Amino acid sequence: MANQDLFFDITKQGTEQEKQQYIISRVGDGGLKAITITVYSNGRPYNITDLTPVFEGVKPDGERIIDTTGGLVLDPRNGVFRYILPQQASTAEGDYQQAFFKLKRGEQTDSSLEVRIRVLKNKVEFGINSESYFTEYQKELERLRTTVNTGIEELKHTAEATEVKINSEVETAKALDTQLKALQSAINSNQLATREDLTSQIKPLSDQVVAFTNSLETTKDTVNANVQKLVDTKMDAGVAPGVLSNPANITKSGNYYYNSSTQGLPTLNGSNANGIIQAVMRDENNGMLSILGTGLTREKYKGKLYDRWKSSTPILLWSGRASSGDTVQLKDDVHNYGQLIINVTFTSNRHATHFVTVPNNGETLYLNNIGLRSSGNGYKNGYLDELSILFKDNNRIQVVKSLLATDGEQAINSDTAITAIYGIY
Repeated sequence: MANQDLFFDITKQGTEQEKQQYIISRVGDGGLKAITITVYSNGRPYNITDLTPVFEGVKPDGERIIDTTGGLVLDPRNGVFRYILPQQASTAEGDYQQAFFKLKRGEQTDSSLEVRIRVLKNKVEFGINSESYFTEYQKELERLRTTVNTGIEELKHTAEATEVKINSEVETAKALDTQLKALQSAINSNQLATREDLTSQIKPLSDQVVAFTNSLETTKDTVNANVQKLVDTKMDAGVAPGVLSNPANITKSGNYYYNSSTQGLPTLNGSNANGIIQAVMRDENNGMLSILGTGLTREKYKGKLYDRWKSSTPILLWSGRASSGDTVQLKDDVHNYGQLIINVTFTSNRHATHFVTVPNNGETLYLNNIGLRSSGNGYKNGYLDELSILFKDNNRIQVVKSLLATDGEQAINSDTAITAIYGIY
C-alpha cells in the first residue's frame, strides 16, 4: 500500500500549505492510497484522543465527498492518523475545488488547511461514474434499505398466506354457487310441486354467494396491489427531483437539492452555495433538517421551522482589511450568531484571533494584545495594542481607533486592522 506523509498545524497559521501537502491520484485509483497525517498545535504534537478524522472535498466535477469512515487514529497523543482514499475520490480528472481534513468530537470540529489534490487522466479505464459520496448518508441509506426490504418480504409472506386462504374460500364459494344452480335447474325441469317455494328461498342465498365471491376477489386484488405499490415506491439512493423552494415545505424524509434560488436558508460559506438537505421526519409536521457538509441543523416543529439554523462551523461574514475609521458591512445580521471570531493584525501578532460574545447595538468592544520588543540581546516592555470596534447596527461594525503604546510611551495611532469576521451559531 502506497503511503504519503502530511503535516498540519491545527492553528492554521499562514495561508499556504507545505509543498509536501500535494496528493496525486489517477482516475480509478482507490483503497491502496494511504495518507499519514501528523497534527501539531503551535509546533507541538496535538492530542487527538477521542477525535474522529473526517475528509471533506469538492471534486473537479463539483461532486462532493464527506468520508467519516476512512480515517484511523494511529497515535492519538502525538496527533497521528491515517486516511485511505476511497475509489469515489478518484473518479473525475483535474484539481479538487477544495479539500481538507476535520477532527470531530460530537458537534465540536476543527479543520486543517486546504489540501491540494490532483486526479490524473486514465485513458485505459473509462466510464467510471463520479457521484457525491457521504459515508454517513450511505450507512443510513443501507440501514433503511435493509429495514424496507425486510418489511416488504414480511408483507409478501403474509400476503401469500392470505392469498392461499382467499383462493380456497373463492373456490368453495364458486362450487357452492354451481351446486345451487344445478339444483335450481333440476327443480325447474322436473316441475316439482315445491319449485316456487324452493326458488324463493334459493335466490337470496344464491345472491349472497355471488356477492361473497365478488368481495373475496376484490380483497385479493387489493392486497396484491398494496404489496406491489410498496415494492414500487420503496426509498432508493436518489435525491428528490428539482430544486427545493424552501426547507419549510419539506414533509417527507429524504434528500433535497438546494441552490441560490432556495428561500429560508441561513447565510452559507461560498463552498456551500448549493448542496443537499437531508430530512428525517417523524411525520409531515415534525422532524430534523441537516445541510450536509456544513454542520447546520434545524428542527421542524408543528409544521413550522423552529428557532434558527445552528452549527459549530464558523460562517464567514466579511473579509478584507478595515483599519481606524473604516466601517465593515456584514453579509448577515450579527444577532443571528452567539459569538464572533475576529482576525486582527496586531504589531507583535499579525495573525491574532479573538472570540467575542455578540453585544447589543451601540456597544463598543476593545481588543488588546501585549508583546515584547527586542533590544540588542534582551527585551524591553514591548508593545501594547488596542483596537476599539463599535457595533453600529445589525450589519455594520466600525473600527473606531487603533492605538499602539511602546515601552510605556504615550499611545499613538497604529496600522492594526481587522482582516476577517466569522459568526458561530
